Amino acid sequence: MSFSKESRYRNVTSTGESRRGGRTPPQRPILIGAAVILLLCCCCLGLVIGSMIPSRNGQSLKDQLGSNIPSIGSNVPTVTPTPDKNAIVLPGKPGLADNGLELTVTNFQRPLPVKGTVTLQPDQQLVLASVRIRNTNKTGTPPIKVTAADFQVKGDGGLVYTPNLKLVTIPNANMLTELNIPSGATQEGELVFQIAADDASLKLAWKAGTQTRLFQLEPK
Repeated sequence: MSFSKESRYRNVTSTGESRRGGRTPPQRPILIGAAVILLLCCCCLGLVIGSMIPSRNGQSLKDQLGSNIPSIGSNVPTVTPTPDKNAIVLPGKPGLADNGLELTVTNFQRPLPVKGTVTLQPDQQLVLASVRIRNTNKTGTPPIKVTAADFQVKGDGGLVYTPNLKLVTIPNANMLTELNIPSGATQEGELVFQIAADDASLKLAWKAGTQTRLFQLEPK
């Protein structure tokens, strides 16, 4: 069987049986989708390159943008911890009592040199504690009385020492006997104790109202 030249040409170039209805699929939506994907890829690539380019001061664009963005918790208020009124107060730190008085041990001297006619046994020595007391109550409240009897010194040996005001006289010293501290006022005083020379880790016990606070005088 022979075919014409025109017939052979049609058989080679034909794609087969045509689709039913004779319609070809639309090309416009496909082109739009491809363009959108290409645009997104270009934007991402631009951000990556921009973050790697340093600015004049050596800071990258990424860092500059990040520095201007507030952190999530930057405006969250911080909670001030409540001081533990039963904890031992460290040297030089203030300790607040429930009655509004605040005490600070400003100086501790061990041993206190003995002069004059004062004599001590070899196993005994004197120590001196200087204290500053502030009345933190609001103006108009009655003054609060503080006496030497409100203080004791305790050591690791289990002994308790009371102030000894008659044993020694210190020139120009402000010995604490009795204070009446008005609201908002601050007063200072010094206390002398006779202790065992081998006692260690001394603490000052201060009774303020119904509460007793401990102040570390020396390392353990």
